Amino acid sequence: MSRDWPLFALVTAAVASYPALVLSGCVLTLLSGKAAARELWLDGHPGALLAPVLAGVSAIAVVNAARVLARGLWHTHRFHRWIAGLRTPAPSTGLARPGALEGVQVIPAREPLAVTVGLWRPYVVVSSGLVAELSEQELRAVLAHEQAHVRRRDPLRLLLGRTLAAHLWFLPVAADLRGRARRGYELAADRHAAKRCGRAAVAGALLRVAALPPASPAFAAHFAGPELLDARVSQLESGRPPRPAAISRRRAALTVAGGLVFALVVAAAWTFMLLTCPCVMPLQVA
Repeated sequence: MSRDWPLFALVTAAVASYPALVLSGCVLTLLSGKAAARELWLDGHPGALLAPVLAGVSAIAVVNAARVLARGLWHTHRFHRWIAGLRTPAPSTGLARPGALEGVQVIPAREPLAVTVGLWRPYVVVSSGLVAELSEQELRAVLAHEQAHVRRRDPLRLLLGRTLAAHLWFLPVAADLRGRARRGYELAADRHAAKRCGRAAVAGALLRVAALPPASPAFAAHFAGPELLDARVSQLESGRPPRPAAISRRRAALTVAGGLVFALVVAAAWTFMLLTCPCVMPLQVA
């Protein structure tokens, strides 16, 4: 997990913010049913006044995360069904090793496609058009890249990262961490493929696929935009992963501000709970 620090940071931040969901519900419950709580509300206690804000932030976080998770699961399900209707026996590719495509789903499509599909049991899908375009070594490099995604269950990690970033919507840097996580997965898969097939084969496959006409919207977008392509080429040239672009000062400042405001709202809500919670009241009277 230490190598996957962007996802670890997202998990940590999400876990740290999760108790706020329960806290906001408790505060709103007290405000609706306890006389002491209503008095503090009328007196303008910060915790009572900010409770609706905390509830709103928490509600948006839950809705965003649920929406992203549901969309990811739905698209994965649809892609599974689409592939199931296109399955075909592996074509003859002239590979020296007959089992090179064993366990790989080959679909009859001219568009260049090589993608890892599935969350709990991921598998590799390639198009017949891509198989026909690549040389034997280049195809082996592509398959080695995708097998690295399979072993690490990167599709599941990507969905988790998107869900957590949506949950942490009030921290702009969460989206940057999600992007860094995806970048790290692609670079790690390229390093694995380079060890098995050589950097020349990986670079040849990457550049050849990038030069082909893009896949239609019906296909999953796997070879990402220019920035990620540049990072992958740079790693193949130098033999080490390039440093990611620094987070902008504006986004860092907004993240710090969002985190401080969230912490202050939570602290005010906890203060309100200590003043109104029945288990604390006897200690206050004594």
